Order: sequence, then C-alpha cells, then structure tokens
Amino acid sequence: MKRKKTTLPPGKYRMGGKHFKNDEAFVRTAVRDVKRLERLADLSEGSRLLDWGCGAGRLAVGVREHFASGRIEDYHGVDVQPDLIGWARENLTAPGYRFTCVDVANERYNPAGLPERTLATDPDSVDVFYAYSVFSHMNDEDTAAYLNLISEALSGRGRAFLTCFVEEGVPAWEENPTGYGPLEWKGRLHCTRFRRQHFEAHVADAGLAVDRFVYGRETDGQSLYVLRPQ
Repeated sequence: MKRKKTTLPPGKYRMGGKHFKNDEAFVRTAVRDVKRLERLADLSEGSRLLDWGCGAGRLAVGVREHFASGRIEDYHGVDVQPDLIGWARENLTAPGYRFTCVDVANERYNPAGLPERTLATDPDSVDVFYAYSVFSHMNDEDTAAYLNLISEALSGRGRAFLTCFVEEGVPAWEENPTGYGPLEWKGRLHCTRFRRQHFEAHVADAGLAVDRFVYGRETDGQSLYVLRPQ
C-alpha cells in the first residue's frame, strides 16, 4: 500500500533560513539527519526520540520518510514557539508522534517565558536526544543546566546528538561575536559561541562524555557533538 504523502510546513514555519526553504531540501536534510542518528546514536524503530527545539517537525518528517513502518516507538517534539508546535500538532500528530509546547525562557525565541527549565520528559526515558542549532542560541547558564537535564533524561544506552559553535582560543562564552561565521549576527542570542574546553567542561560536569566530535561542518559552521552517559 502506497504511503500517504507527508504534509510539509509552509515556508514561514521552516527554521534554519535558506537551508530548508524548498521542499526537496527540507525532506532531504531531514532524512539525512535520521540516517545520521541511526549511524551515530543507534536510532531504530524501537527508539524513544526527543527532538528538542523541533520547530514545525522537520525531523519528524525525516523519521516518517525513512523508516519502512513510517514511525518509531516514540517521537516527541518539544519547542517554545506555539505557532510552530500548533502546526506540527495539527499536521504531523499520529501514532508514535507527539508534540509539546513548553513556556520556558529563551532571550531570543521566548523572552517572556517562565524561568523553570524543563525538557518535558521523564528521567531515563530518552534513547536518542536531538538538538540541532539549539545550543547555538543559548546563554552559558542555561547551557550547563540543560546538559544536566539531558543527562537525567537519557537511558543507559542513550545518546545525545547536538550542534553548537565552539572554537579554540576564544572567550569561554560570548554572544554574537563580530566577524565570525557567514552571517551578520543580529538580536539576542543569534549566535552564541563557546570555547571548546569550556563547553566540554559543562558536558563532563553533567555526567556526560563526548562520544564523537566533528568540527565546523554543520549549519553556518557549527560543530557536531554526540554525547553519552559517563
């Protein structure tokens, strides 16, 4: 039986700028990341996946398109932006797929949000954690706190796949560094950059270890981390 074509979000709901504006690129990059999660984080049809900062559900589209069954055990998309989550709930909710809007503070995307931090999940409940271009828009205090929450949420075999800007020989943390990267950074937390050793100290303090690091190959020059429980 031919699978029903997935509804894709309109352009205004596609985070990531020009990279995801056309349908072909949107789906292709989503499937690419699902394949990378298979290879680097052991994602399978039996996995529980938390897509943190899910936007309108790009990764959910990739899961649906890649797996023969069209689903995994549990895809949970979480974001602070009600319009994006509302679209995803209406168009992508299905068995194995759910979406949660959290009203937590972020100076760029939800400045009036609540101060209490949450991943909207239970301890030891996540096999694969995915956060693409999330820590690249986060202050240093939140970064340390959320890495601790990720550590609590991961199952014993869990892996966290995330991207951020890290460099050697720069301040421990800085916002919108001048002359850095391909864009002119504007507004709060458009680009947050860490000294690599500083970010990895937060990782270790949270009880996590670096399983894989790839420098500078992700969107706008971000680096890739795959983390595991220590």
